[in-house]
Amino acid sequence: MRLWKNKLHSGMAYDRDIAYRTDVCVALGSMTYKCQWCNALKWKDETLGMCCSAGKVQLERLKQLPEPLYSLMTSFGGKQVTADGFLPTFKVKGQVYHLIGSILPEPGQGAQYLQIYFVGEDEREHHISLDQIDNVICAEIPDPIRNPQLHEIIKCNRIHGPCGCFNRNSPCMKDNTCSKHYPKNLIKETQTGDDGYPKYKRRSTDDGGFSINIKGVDIDNRWIVPYNPVLLRTCNAHVNVEYCSSVKSIKYVCKYVNKGSDQASFALENEKDEIKTYESGRYISSSEAVGRILEFPIHERFPTVVHLAVHLENGQRVYFNEQNLHDKVNSPPTTTLLSFFDLCKVDDFAKNLLYPEVPAYYVWDKKKFQRRNRGVNVVGWPDIKREHALGRVYTVHPNNTECYHLRMLLHEIRGPISFVALKTVNGQVYPTFKSTCKALGLLEDDENLYAALEEAALCQSPHMIRDLFTIILVFCQVTDPLYLWDKFKEYLSEDFKIRLERQDSVDAEHLADVALNKCLSVIEDSVEYLKKTSYDLVVLEDVVRNNEESLNDEQKFAYNQIITSVNNNEGRIYFLDAPGGTGKTFLINLILAKVRSTRDIALAVASSGIAATLLEGDRTAHATFKLPLNLITSATPFCNISKQSNFAEVLKDTKLIVWDEITMAHKGGVEALNRSLKDIRENKRLMDGVTVLLARDFRQTLPVVPKGTRTDEVKSCLKRSTLWPKINILKLSKNMRVHLGEEKFASGFSDLLLEIGNGDYPSFDEMITIPENLCTVVTTVQDLISKIYPDIAHIHDKPMEWLCERAILTPKNDQAAAINDTLLMSFEGEEKVYTSIDTMVNMDDATNYPVEFLNSLKPPGMPYHRLILRVGTPIMLSRNLKPPKLCNGTRL
Repeated sequence: MRLWKNKLHSGMAYDRDIAYRTDVCVALGSMTYKCQWCNALKWKDETLGMCCSAGKVQLERLKQLPEPLYSLMTSFGGKQVTADGFLPTFKVKGQVYHLIGSILPEPGQGAQYLQIYFVGEDEREHHISLDQIDNVICAEIPDPIRNPQLHEIIKCNRIHGPCGCFNRNSPCMKDNTCSKHYPKNLIKETQTGDDGYPKYKRRSTDDGGFSINIKGVDIDNRWIVPYNPVLLRTCNAHVNVEYCSSVKSIKYVCKYVNKGSDQASFALENEKDEIKTYESGRYISSSEAVGRILEFPIHERFPTVVHLAVHLENGQRVYFNEQNLHDKVNSPPTTTLLSFFDLCKVDDFAKNLLYPEVPAYYVWDKKKFQRRNRGVNVVGWPDIKREHALGRVYTVHPNNTECYHLRMLLHEIRGPISFVALKTVNGQVYPTFKSTCKALGLLEDDENLYAALEEAALCQSPHMIRDLFTIILVFCQVTDPLYLWDKFKEYLSEDFKIRLERQDSVDAEHLADVALNKCLSVIEDSVEYLKKTSYDLVVLEDVVRNNEESLNDEQKFAYNQIITSVNNNEGRIYFLDAPGGTGKTFLINLILAKVRSTRDIALAVASSGIAATLLEGDRTAHATFKLPLNLITSATPFCNISKQSNFAEVLKDTKLIVWDEITMAHKGGVEALNRSLKDIRENKRLMDGVTVLLARDFRQTLPVVPKGTRTDEVKSCLKRSTLWPKINILKLSKNMRVHLGEEKFASGFSDLLLEIGNGDYPSFDEMITIPENLCTVVTTVQDLISKIYPDIAHIHDKPMEWLCERAILTPKNDQAAAINDTLLMSFEGEEKVYTSIDTMVNMDDATNYPVEFLNSLKPPGMPYHRLILRVGTPIMLSRNLKPPKLCNGTRL
């Protein structure tokens, strides 16, 4: 056995050859040494005099409690509870208390005590990812030959029950089921659980797991309680270890932290008085008693949170009595808000701060704000120091209208000197705080919608204006749709009016009404069915005739298979395995043109917005099929498509569905489409007889599972779906880019991608080294920016193609935001700031989720609260409401 030398992070790297239990930091021995001053029992290597500060601390002996309290307390009758395999505790009048002692048992004794560890914020703290769970936590029986010591500890301490059919009287049994949910399921790899706890790896004996026979019962990994091998080998005790990945999983810990000391209740009764006086006594353990006597901090809070008052002018609370009424009326007490106004009048630095930012630089002393004496120096302000202090303005319900909007202004306006200053915008003083918020664009109204339609009316045709009007009605939650129609109805119906005037078929008196009615009818008739069948058949027939002969053998085979299934209504599902460059997009567009040229409906969708632009009439799968957002957690997901909707009529007549980039989609999406088609078309056949073509390459990106492991991603992909055995595989392997000679380095790049995707490329710890001839390696972000965007300061002189051919990709949104900010500051131009308007759907929740908290949220796929732009800045379309001309993710 080797010595346990390096203990830092050793809990994540178990070594069976290390002597954990005999290490000097663990084997403390027994408390057999007495302090020479106070006779306290100590361990051998414990510092002398630490218990009483070398005799300086002398505690008087505890006096006997007075009667009748002494008799009541001594008659509680404590007894130790050791039955049914539970850890030793003692019980006083029905109240259970845990015993306290060393985590290590005495020689020859079994494990007796429960120890809970809390890991705080520390520079040495190691944050583990889901992929590293197996290095820290195990739920399997170790190999009895290679690891006999750990195997014996597991056998004695880490087996649950067994309960259930083996023991109906087990303490864990509730309503004939195990309350701890044992036995667990056997799985080959650790997965992310739905309840905040991971599903640990528990292999069956057929997959390499082990079993133990206890009292004639074969116990496998389903009954093992999770453990850390290092802690078990060190303590030889019942040490439970869990990975806390959600609030739910740490509820147990939080309960113990906040519940306080154990408590017992007793009553004092006077025989001559019918009134009973109840008192409660709290049990204080020896360790807690020492901590309180020596005045050690019981708990700490970080950072400091300062509550800031908010009230209307002369609306602060004043507490008075008969004696000080006159003084309080003449000189009411100040508040943090009034002191903030006074501070901004005399302090130049405070004029740059928002109200909630003040506590970080100033201390409130009940009368005024004063500069902090400790903290980090602020650059450019030698007398100002910054500390980790947070300011939190008291929340206000929206029903208190003026105070609620005053609070909003305090989070937006810097350095106000009075209430009047808060109401001033561009030199104009508004009568109310609400009108001030509206002038600053902090409240949602229809002005931006009016501006969009007014701009469209200047340069767009009536047809385009009607499309925009329809989109606004459907997606933008217009406050007054009738007013919007009345304001722009002349622009919306202008073409109908001109056409009727030329026909001279309607008298002048009714001309306007007829034109408006026709306009409303066109808007109402803009349904999905017309969009999916209004293709130019002549153009489609030309596409089919000119490109069918260009197919290679693999493409032609796949083409014939799919078209045959469509024509014969066979309803097969195909998966087109096509690496990059094999002509997948060309083949799919030809198949779509062939089906649509006969007036049949063919739907084309893709898992990503960029891929959707490559196919004719394509949209994202979520937008087309109304897929649920909870595919990861839902057991039987359904598409949100009503059987009476227009799109349901389209699905009833659909002959072909093409889903590109399917390997990026969660398997639940395809299964939801299958269930919805069966329900809408009232047929139990697979996909209700619709031919479905799924396309992409499993060598590329798999579905993204938030906070998931590699196993979770594999579990969620299409190959793990119940539909996969029923899918027919078609393959494309011939690289058409190389065959046509369009790209010089296409052959080598294609071969490299296939090597990496097939797992044939050399790797170390799942990491690969990119060949030097493939790219240029940079070491800093600034070097990356200068390589991709040279001379970015003169972006106004760059052609559009210069921006289209370059981009920087990052794995996380915050990294992209930081690089975007750096690029934005690199070129000149007037800066324009756009802010979002975030509100709660239920206004009663506004006090729990104030506006500034909503503004701080950064959900994926949504722009940040503050959008800063300059002339020449590329922007990305986050949501297009009228595809397929543009799509989500298009740069403009």
